[in-house]
Amino acid sequence: MLQFDFFAWLAGIPEWIYGIIQWIYGIVSFIFYWVYDLFRWIWATIFLPSNFMFLFRAIIFPGLIFVVMALIWAVWFTRKLWGRIQDRRGPVHLGKYGGLQLFADAIKLIAKETIIPDNARRWMFRFLPGLLLVVVLLPFAFIPWDLEYWFIADLSVSLVLVFAFLTAVPVISLLAGWVSGSKYSLIGGFRAANNQFAAEIPLIISTIGPALLAGSLSLMGIAAAQSSIWFAVLLPINLATFLVAAIASVGIFPFDAPVADSEIIFGWRTEFTGIHFTLTYFAEFAEQMLYSALIVTLFLGGPIGPLTGPLAGPVNFVLKFLITFFFFVLVSSSFQRLRQDQIVHYCWKYLLPLALLNIILIMLAIVYIPGIAALLPLGGG
Repeated sequence: MLQFDFFAWLAGIPEWIYGIIQWIYGIVSFIFYWVYDLFRWIWATIFLPSNFMFLFRAIIFPGLIFVVMALIWAVWFTRKLWGRIQDRRGPVHLGKYGGLQLFADAIKLIAKETIIPDNARRWMFRFLPGLLLVVVLLPFAFIPWDLEYWFIADLSVSLVLVFAFLTAVPVISLLAGWVSGSKYSLIGGFRAANNQFAAEIPLIISTIGPALLAGSLSLMGIAAAQSSIWFAVLLPINLATFLVAAIASVGIFPFDAPVADSEIIFGWRTEFTGIHFTLTYFAEFAEQMLYSALIVTLFLGGPIGPLTGPLAGPVNFVLKFLITFFFFVLVSSSFQRLRQDQIVHYCWKYLLPLALLNIILIMLAIVYIPGIAALLPLGGG
């Protein structure tokens, strides 16, 4: 028969209470130290001077917010310039010089109903437009707006990484056309892949010259190597072939076969509406801006220029970028649309040999013309 020892139980109460207190203390101390470590991590990540300025550069300037504001300006500028070229006024009704027209269009598009075709693969249909914009925006992290401070990341192979991101753009376009479940979208996706097939080799060959002359695959190293002479002087044909191949890679006039509205409605974007169409539309202009920034970095000295002072690097870069983007839009608005076979024909028959020819000529000039080698980092100057 079990017997209950009241006095033994009573003697164990203090130990039981002490155990509960220890248990509560352990929970409170765990929460306290967890909050304390979280606060220390946030402080070290955001508020320490070095980390705070890195986040400032990544988010404010020359990072995301600056790129988005430049993207808004690029859309407005392109529409105004196209209007002048086509003998019309362009956006004028909303804001000064039509500056608010883009915001009105964005609000209208975002407010529109998102229509997903019955035959579309729904989650990919929703996911791919955002992925496209992210893939185009990420390479801006490697653009050297300044050689000392105003840049986000400087990697030894940043040029390779940029083209790795850009190569994914037509793949996403092809996937977007396929998942839309429309024959017009699928044809537009294949045309986007054809543009990349035609333009990618001349595009990459055109960058070999700057990389060779600088002895680096870093965009920062290539920009810094032009302190004595811009590579546009030594590689003018590569500059021209890069510009044309870049336009073909983006898929705008005269290489806009992937979205030819008179042939396949609107190509791989046909089924996208509302916010999804807005994301693909912004991605196209962001890619134009990225190629313009690459031209400035590879051929026009990047931030190196006549201006001096604390902000001279970014100002020099932005001025060159504006001029380059102007020519980018000017060229893309001055010619009629090319057929798919013509795109491959011109890129491979003309751009590729010209890009190789300029590299061969400058290599011969470095060897046989005195003084050119001394202007380059690897020339013993």
